Amino acid sequence: MTATQPYIDLAVHVDAPVHRVFEYCRDPRNLHAGDPIEVVDAHVTEEGVGTTAELTYDAPFPFDEDVEFTFTEVVPDERIVFDAVPTMWMRGHHRPHHEFPPDTFTWTFEPENRGTRLGVHVSVPEVTLSYRLGRKSMEKRVQARLDRIAAHIEGRAAA
Repeated sequence: MTATQPYIDLAVHVDAPVHRVFEYCRDPRNLHAGDPIEVVDAHVTEEGVGTTAELTYDAPFPFDEDVEFTFTEVVPDERIVFDAVPTMWMRGHHRPHHEFPPDTFTWTFEPENRGTRLGVHVSVPEVTLSYRLGRKSMEKRVQARLDRIAAHIEGRAAA
């Protein structure tokens, strides 16, 4: 197991019961619906652990990025943990790539004011210069993801 450092910690209130929010988030396609990061393949297991997804992202710099992730822990109605392994290559080139150590995403589901506090905590292997430079962009992307999830579950138009 790789030691990780705190990187992002965000949350949103969802006006829906914990179980409903948890069940929605068990599917990686739902977690990333409307994202600039596209889910190109997903396999959802019944028990949750072992759920996998492959994502692709046209990064705003001269690299493209693929991400593979696997659910490593699932506690019904409480927590989903997955390791995300990004792979990058220079846009327009054959895919010789650089694979990075996994980032760990911990999604939490807590009762809050007759609804759910949906949280996501991201830990990274080491807070390097590239992580520091990309933090604001990633925070915006993750917060937008949380807001879209809440909007979809609540049945309102995404923000």
